[in-house]
Amino acid sequence: MSSSTDEAESRHATLLAALRHAVLDAPAHTDPGLRSAASGGGALPEPLGAYVGKVRDQSYRITGTDVETLRATGLGEDEIFEITVAAALGAALRGVDAGMRAMREGP
Repeated sequence: MSSSTDEAESRHATLLAALRHAVLDAPAHTDPGLRSAASGGGALPEPLGAYVGKVRDQSYRITGTDVETLRATGLGEDEIFEITVAAALGAALRGVDAGMRAMREGP
């Protein structure tokens, strides 16, 4: 890889680490372990597990009913938002990681 490619990869790695920290580790309404499980596909109690799987694999199918189901378990708007963002981040990072591997491996 060229020096400019290495610099860009390093810059992106730094930005992604900051994003991971902000979403998964920074103080929030939800526990960092819960956000990490949502991001990494870890085991979660139902109905949270089904919701996170839907966010990760079929986010276009999320409905108000999905959110209402989570509210009925006692989760508030902030918790649902944080879990949703963590799950979406995990899905996005899997794509980024695959793309970076493909760039390193080349044609």
